[in-house]
Amino acid sequence: MSTRLIRVCALSFLGLVVAASAARAEGRNPGSLLVFPEFDNSQGHHTLITLTNANHDTSGTAVRVEIVFVNGSGPAATLCLETNTTVVLTPEDTFTFLTSSLAPSLQKGYVYAFAKDVQGRAITFDWLIGDDLLLDGVNNFDYSVEPYSFRGMTAFGTPTDLDHDGVRDLNGLEYEMAPAKIYVPRFLGQGGPGGPYASQLVLINLTGGAQFTALVDFLVYNDNEEVFSSNFAFRCWSKTPLTTISSLFTQSFLATFTNHDPAEMVGMPQIETGWFEIDGNTAWSTTTQIPDPAFLGFLVERTGPRSGAELAFETGKQGNGDLLPLGPSGDSN
Repeated sequence: MSTRLIRVCALSFLGLVVAASAARAEGRNPGSLLVFPEFDNSQGHHTLITLTNANHDTSGTAVRVEIVFVNGSGPAATLCLETNTTVVLTPEDTFTFLTSSLAPSLQKGYVYAFAKDVQGRAITFDWLIGDDLLLDGVNNFDYSVEPYSFRGMTAFGTPTDLDHDGVRDLNGLEYEMAPAKIYVPRFLGQGGPGGPYASQLVLINLTGGAQFTALVDFLVYNDNEEVFSSNFAFRCWSKTPLTTISSLFTQSFLATFTNHDPAEMVGMPQIETGWFEIDGNTAWSTTTQIPDPAFLGFLVERTGPRSGAELAFETGKQGNGDLLPLGPSGDSN
Protein backbone atom coordinates (compact mmCIF):
# COMPACT_ATOMS: atom_id res chain seq x y z
CA MET A 1 0.00 0.00 0.00
CA SER A 2 1.31 3.44 -0.91
CA THR A 3 0.29 6.85 0.35
CA ARG A 4 1.32 10.01 -1.46
CA LEU A 5 0.81 13.55 -0.26
CA ILE A 6 0.46 16.12 -3.07
CA ARG A 7 0.69 19.44 -1.27
CA VAL A 8 -0.08 20.79 2.17
CA CYS A 9 -2.25 23.90 2.06
CA ALA A 10 -2.12 26.36 4.97
CA LEU A 11 -5.23 28.41 5.67
CA SER A 12 -5.33 32.13 6.34
CA PHE A 13 -8.77 33.56 6.86
CA LEU A 14 -7.72 36.49 4.77
CA GLY A 15 -7.31 33.92 2.00
CA LEU A 16 -5.57 30.70 1.06
CA VAL A 17 -1.80 30.44 0.87
CA VAL A 18 0.53 27.68 -0.26
CA ALA A 19 2.55 26.04 2.48
CA ALA A 20 5.16 23.28 2.70
CA SER A 21 6.12 20.85 -0.03
CA ALA A 22 4.86 17.31 -0.49
CA ALA A 23 6.09 14.00 0.84
CA ARG A 24 5.12 10.37 0.52
CA ALA A 25 4.60 8.30 3.63
CA GLU A 26 7.82 6.38 2.93
CA GLY A 27 9.61 9.49 1.65
CA ARG A 28 9.00 11.10 -1.71
CA ASN A 29 10.98 9.24 -4.33
CA PRO A 30 12.50 10.24 -7.67
CA GLY A 31 11.08 8.25 -10.55
CA SER A 32 11.43 7.25 -14.19
CA LEU A 33 8.05 8.72 -15.17
CA LEU A 34 6.57 11.93 -13.79
CA VAL A 35 2.97 13.10 -14.25
CA PHE A 36 2.53 16.86 -13.85
CA PRO A 37 -1.22 17.07 -13.19
CA GLU A 38 -1.94 20.49 -14.65
CA PHE A 39 -0.75 23.12 -17.09
CA ASP A 40 -2.65 26.27 -18.04
CA ASN A 41 -1.71 28.32 -21.10
CA SER A 42 -4.99 30.25 -21.22
CA GLN A 43 -5.00 34.03 -21.38
CA GLY A 44 -3.56 35.59 -18.23
CA HIS A 45 -2.12 32.31 -16.95
CA HIS A 46 1.27 30.63 -17.17
CA THR A 47 2.75 27.36 -15.97
CA LEU A 48 6.37 26.70 -15.06
CA ILE A 49 7.48 23.08 -15.10
CA THR A 50 10.85 21.91 -13.83
CA LEU A 51 12.57 18.62 -14.65
CA THR A 52 15.73 17.72 -12.74
CA ASN A 53 18.18 14.84 -13.08
CA ALA A 54 19.09 14.17 -9.43
CA ASN A 55 21.75 11.60 -10.33
CA HIS A 56 25.03 12.69 -8.66
CA ASP A 57 27.19 10.30 -10.69
CA THR A 58 28.79 12.96 -12.88
CA SER A 59 30.74 10.25 -14.68
CA GLY A 60 27.45 8.82 -15.87
CA THR A 61 25.88 9.52 -19.22
CA ALA A 62 23.11 12.01 -19.89
CA VAL A 63 19.51 10.86 -19.99
CA ARG A 64 16.94 11.82 -22.58
CA VAL A 65 13.53 12.83 -21.26
CA GLU A 66 10.45 12.87 -23.46
CA ILE A 67 7.93 15.52 -22.41
CA VAL A 68 4.36 14.81 -23.49
CA PHE A 69 1.65 17.47 -23.30
CA VAL A 70 -1.87 16.03 -23.16
CA ASN A 71 -4.67 18.32 -24.33
CA GLY A 72 -7.43 18.59 -21.75
CA SER A 73 -9.67 21.28 -23.24
CA GLY A 74 -11.35 22.27 -26.47
CA PRO A 75 -13.35 20.18 -28.98
CA ALA A 76 -14.01 16.55 -28.11
CA ALA A 77 -12.12 15.40 -31.21
CA THR A 78 -8.86 16.88 -29.89
CA LEU A 79 -9.15 15.85 -26.23
CA CYS A 80 -6.19 13.80 -25.01
CA LEU A 81 -4.16 14.35 -28.19
CA GLU A 82 -0.45 14.63 -27.49
CA THR A 83 2.33 17.10 -28.29
CA ASN A 84 5.84 15.75 -27.70
CA THR A 85 9.35 17.09 -27.30
CA THR A 86 12.61 15.65 -25.94
CA VAL A 87 15.31 17.24 -23.80
CA VAL A 88 18.69 15.93 -22.62
CA LEU A 89 19.65 16.14 -18.94
CA THR A 90 23.21 15.53 -17.82
CA PRO A 91 23.81 14.39 -14.21
CA GLU A 92 22.68 17.09 -11.72
CA ASP A 93 21.14 19.10 -14.59
CA THR A 94 17.81 20.93 -14.32
CA PHE A 95 15.48 22.25 -17.00
CA THR A 96 12.67 24.76 -16.36
CA PHE A 97 10.28 25.97 -19.04
CA LEU A 98 7.03 27.79 -19.62
CA THR A 99 4.59 25.27 -21.02
CA SER A 100 3.36 27.86 -23.54
CA SER A 101 6.85 27.94 -25.06
CA LEU A 102 6.83 24.22 -25.89
CA ALA A 103 3.11 23.69 -26.50
CA PRO A 104 1.72 27.08 -27.54
CA SER A 105 -1.29 25.63 -29.35
CA LEU A 106 -2.67 23.93 -26.23
CA GLN A 107 -4.72 25.70 -23.56
CA LYS A 108 -5.01 23.34 -20.58
CA GLY A 109 -4.31 19.76 -19.62
CA TYR A 110 -1.54 17.72 -18.05
CA VAL A 111 2.03 16.69 -18.83
CA TYR A 112 3.94 13.46 -18.38
CA ALA A 113 7.66 12.95 -18.84
CA PHE A 114 9.71 9.75 -18.98
CA ALA A 115 13.35 8.76 -19.27
CA LYS A 116 14.67 7.33 -22.56
CA ASP A 117 17.95 5.88 -23.82
CA VAL A 118 19.87 6.99 -26.91
CA GLN A 119 17.78 4.62 -29.05
CA GLY A 120 14.63 6.40 -27.88
CA ARG A 121 13.40 3.49 -25.74
CA ALA A 122 11.70 4.23 -22.42
CA ILE A 123 13.96 3.04 -19.60
CA THR A 124 14.14 2.77 -15.83
CA PHE A 125 16.03 5.79 -14.55
CA ASP A 126 14.77 6.58 -11.07
CA TRP A 127 16.49 9.96 -10.77
CA LEU A 128 13.84 12.30 -12.20
CA ILE A 129 12.29 14.90 -9.91
CA GLY A 130 10.26 18.00 -10.75
CA ASP A 131 7.77 20.70 -9.88
CA ASP A 132 4.63 22.21 -11.39
CA LEU A 133 4.02 25.91 -10.65
CA LEU A 134 0.85 27.69 -11.77
CA LEU A 135 1.10 31.46 -12.23
CA ASP A 136 -1.79 33.91 -12.32
CA GLY A 137 -0.38 36.68 -14.50
CA VAL A 138 3.36 36.95 -15.09
CA ASN A 139 4.78 37.22 -11.58
CA ASN A 140 1.96 36.19 -9.24
CA PHE A 141 2.20 32.68 -7.80
CA ASP A 142 -1.12 30.86 -7.84
CA TYR A 143 -0.23 27.44 -6.42
CA SER A 144 2.29 24.66 -6.88
CA VAL A 145 2.03 20.87 -6.95
CA GLU A 146 4.69 18.24 -7.27
CA PRO A 147 4.31 15.67 -10.05
CA TYR A 148 3.20 12.15 -9.39
CA SER A 149 6.35 10.04 -9.49
CA PHE A 150 6.36 6.47 -10.82
CA ARG A 151 9.45 4.33 -10.47
CA GLY A 152 10.49 1.96 -13.24
CA MET A 153 10.11 -1.76 -12.54
CA THR A 154 12.91 -3.07 -14.75
CA ALA A 155 16.65 -3.03 -14.02
CA PHE A 156 18.31 0.40 -14.06
CA GLY A 157 18.91 1.61 -17.61
CA THR A 158 16.92 -1.17 -19.27
CA PRO A 159 13.76 -0.76 -21.39
CA THR A 160 10.42 -0.62 -19.60
CA ASP A 161 8.15 -1.23 -22.61
CA LEU A 162 7.88 -4.95 -22.03
CA ASP A 163 4.96 -5.46 -24.43
CA HIS A 164 6.49 -3.20 -27.14
CA ASP A 165 3.31 -1.19 -27.66
CA GLY A 166 4.76 2.29 -27.11
CA VAL A 167 2.47 2.85 -24.10
CA ARG A 168 3.70 3.53 -20.57
CA ASP A 169 1.93 0.85 -18.49
CA LEU A 170 1.33 1.61 -14.81
CA ASN A 171 0.88 -2.07 -14.07
CA GLY A 172 3.65 -2.94 -11.61
CA LEU A 173 5.71 -4.53 -14.41
CA GLU A 174 6.75 -1.50 -16.47
CA TYR A 175 6.14 1.24 -13.89
CA GLU A 176 4.60 1.46 -10.44
CA MET A 177 0.85 1.08 -10.26
CA ALA A 178 -1.53 3.99 -9.84
CA PRO A 179 -3.54 4.35 -6.61
CA ALA A 180 -6.82 2.52 -6.13
CA LYS A 181 -8.53 5.34 -4.23
CA ILE A 182 -7.84 8.98 -3.40
CA TYR A 183 -8.68 10.61 -0.06
CA VAL A 184 -9.05 14.39 0.29
CA PRO A 185 -8.91 15.11 4.03
CA ARG A 186 -10.73 18.45 4.01
CA PHE A 187 -12.90 20.72 1.93
CA LEU A 188 -14.60 23.93 2.99
CA GLY A 189 -18.33 24.40 2.50
CA GLN A 190 -18.61 25.89 -0.97
CA GLY A 191 -20.09 29.37 -1.13
CA GLY A 192 -19.77 29.70 2.63
CA PRO A 193 -18.98 32.78 4.72
CA GLY A 194 -15.46 34.15 4.77
CA GLY A 195 -14.89 33.30 1.12
CA PRO A 196 -16.93 32.59 -0.72
CA TYR A 197 -15.01 29.35 -1.16
CA ALA A 198 -14.89 28.00 -4.70
CA SER A 199 -12.73 24.87 -4.84
CA GLN A 200 -11.88 22.91 -7.97
CA LEU A 201 -11.00 19.26 -8.38
CA VAL A 202 -8.42 18.22 -10.98
CA LEU A 203 -8.88 14.66 -12.31
CA ILE A 204 -6.88 12.62 -14.83
CA ASN A 205 -8.27 9.41 -16.31
CA LEU A 206 -5.54 6.76 -16.65
CA THR A 207 -7.61 3.85 -17.95
CA GLY A 208 -8.50 3.19 -21.59
CA GLY A 209 -6.83 6.25 -23.08
CA ALA A 210 -7.76 9.17 -25.26
CA GLN A 211 -11.21 8.01 -26.33
CA PHE A 212 -12.51 6.88 -22.94
CA THR A 213 -14.87 8.57 -20.49
CA ALA A 214 -14.37 7.73 -16.82
CA LEU A 215 -17.03 7.61 -14.13
CA VAL A 216 -15.75 8.03 -10.57
CA ASP A 217 -17.67 7.57 -7.31
CA PHE A 218 -17.56 9.96 -4.35
CA LEU A 219 -18.21 9.32 -0.69
CA VAL A 220 -18.59 12.73 0.96
CA TYR A 221 -18.41 12.98 4.76
CA ASN A 222 -19.55 15.93 6.84
CA ASP A 223 -18.00 16.96 10.17
CA ASN A 224 -20.25 14.56 12.10
CA GLU A 225 -19.36 11.26 10.36
CA GLU A 226 -22.40 11.28 8.08
CA VAL A 227 -21.69 10.01 4.58
CA PHE A 228 -23.34 10.87 1.26
CA SER A 229 -22.66 9.52 -2.22
CA SER A 230 -22.36 11.01 -5.68
CA ASN A 231 -20.53 10.38 -8.95
CA PHE A 232 -19.00 12.32 -11.80
CA ALA A 233 -18.06 11.51 -15.40
CA PHE A 234 -15.22 13.17 -17.29
CA ARG A 235 -13.06 12.58 -20.32
CA CYS A 236 -9.26 12.68 -20.28
CA TRP A 237 -8.60 15.60 -17.90
CA SER A 238 -10.92 17.79 -15.91
CA LYS A 239 -10.66 20.82 -13.62
CA THR A 240 -14.17 21.14 -12.25
CA PRO A 241 -15.74 23.20 -9.43
CA LEU A 242 -16.88 21.03 -6.55
CA THR A 243 -20.33 22.59 -6.86
CA THR A 244 -20.57 21.30 -10.45
CA ILE A 245 -19.69 17.80 -9.28
CA SER A 246 -22.32 17.79 -6.53
CA SER A 247 -24.33 20.06 -4.23
CA LEU A 248 -23.09 17.82 -1.38
CA PHE A 249 -20.04 20.08 -1.18
CA THR A 250 -21.98 23.30 -0.58
CA GLN A 251 -22.19 25.25 2.66
CA SER A 252 -25.99 25.35 2.39
CA PHE A 253 -26.33 21.56 2.12
CA LEU A 254 -23.90 20.81 4.94
CA ALA A 255 -25.45 23.40 7.27
CA THR A 256 -29.14 22.85 6.46
CA PHE A 257 -29.69 19.26 5.35
CA THR A 258 -27.27 17.26 7.50
CA ASN A 259 -26.85 16.53 11.19
CA HIS A 260 -23.66 18.56 11.25
CA ASP A 261 -21.59 19.35 14.34
CA PRO A 262 -22.45 22.97 15.30
CA ALA A 263 -19.13 23.34 17.14
CA GLU A 264 -16.97 22.73 14.05
CA MET A 265 -14.86 24.08 12.55
CA VAL A 266 -13.26 24.88 15.91
CA GLY A 267 -12.73 28.61 16.15
CA MET A 268 -14.98 29.40 13.17
CA PRO A 269 -18.10 27.24 13.54
CA GLN A 270 -19.99 29.22 10.90
CA ILE A 271 -17.87 27.53 8.21
CA GLU A 272 -18.80 23.95 7.36
CA THR A 273 -16.12 21.37 6.53
CA GLY A 274 -15.97 17.80 5.32
CA TRP A 275 -13.77 15.26 3.59
CA PHE A 276 -14.22 12.86 0.70
CA GLU A 277 -12.85 9.79 -1.03
CA ILE A 278 -12.91 8.93 -4.74
CA ASP A 279 -12.94 5.49 -6.35
CA GLY A 280 -13.13 4.47 -9.99
CA ASN A 281 -16.42 3.05 -11.25
CA THR A 282 -16.25 2.45 -15.03
CA ALA A 283 -14.39 3.74 -18.08
CA TRP A 284 -15.89 3.35 -21.54
CA SER A 285 -15.45 4.19 -25.21
CA THR A 286 -17.68 3.53 -28.20
CA THR A 287 -16.48 -0.09 -28.28
CA THR A 288 -15.07 -1.03 -24.87
CA GLN A 289 -15.99 -0.86 -21.18
CA ILE A 290 -13.44 -1.26 -18.39
CA PRO A 291 -14.44 -1.61 -14.70
CA ASP A 292 -12.73 0.24 -11.84
CA PRO A 293 -10.54 2.68 -13.82
CA ALA A 294 -7.33 4.17 -12.45
CA PHE A 295 -7.14 7.95 -12.05
CA LEU A 296 -5.20 10.75 -10.38
CA GLY A 297 -6.52 13.88 -8.72
CA PHE A 298 -5.97 16.76 -6.35
CA LEU A 299 -8.00 19.61 -4.88
CA VAL A 300 -7.44 23.34 -5.42
CA GLU A 301 -9.10 25.48 -2.74
CA ARG A 302 -9.84 29.03 -3.79
CA THR A 303 -11.34 32.19 -2.37
CA GLY A 304 -11.31 35.28 -4.54
CA PRO A 305 -7.85 35.68 -6.11
CA ARG A 306 -6.13 33.43 -3.56
CA SER A 307 -5.73 29.68 -3.84
CA GLY A 308 -3.82 26.70 -2.53
CA ALA A 309 -3.41 23.17 -3.81
CA GLU A 310 -4.96 20.83 -1.29
CA LEU A 311 -3.29 17.60 -0.25
CA ALA A 312 -4.52 14.25 -1.49
CA PHE A 313 -3.72 10.86 -0.03
CA GLU A 314 -3.70 7.56 -1.92
CA THR A 315 -4.51 4.05 -0.85
CA GLY A 316 -4.19 0.69 -2.56
CA LYS A 317 -2.88 -0.19 -6.02
CA GLN A 318 -4.59 -0.17 -9.40
CA GLY A 319 -2.92 -2.03 -12.28
CA ASN A 320 -4.94 -0.83 -15.30
CA GLY A 321 -3.43 2.64 -15.78
CA ASP A 322 -1.73 3.57 -19.06
CA LEU A 323 -0.12 6.60 -20.71
CA LEU A 324 -1.54 6.83 -23.31
CA PRO A 325 -3.49 4.58 -25.71
CA LEU A 326 -5.22 6.52 -28.50
CA GLY A 327 -7.73 4.04 -29.94
CA PRO A 328 -11.25 3.10 -28.74
CA SER A 329 -10.09 -0.35 -27.57
CA GLY A 330 -7.59 1.00 -25.05
CA ASP A 331 -4.51 -1.04 -24.20
CA SER A 332 -5.17 -4.52 -25.57
CA ASN A 333 -2.04 -5.77 -23.80
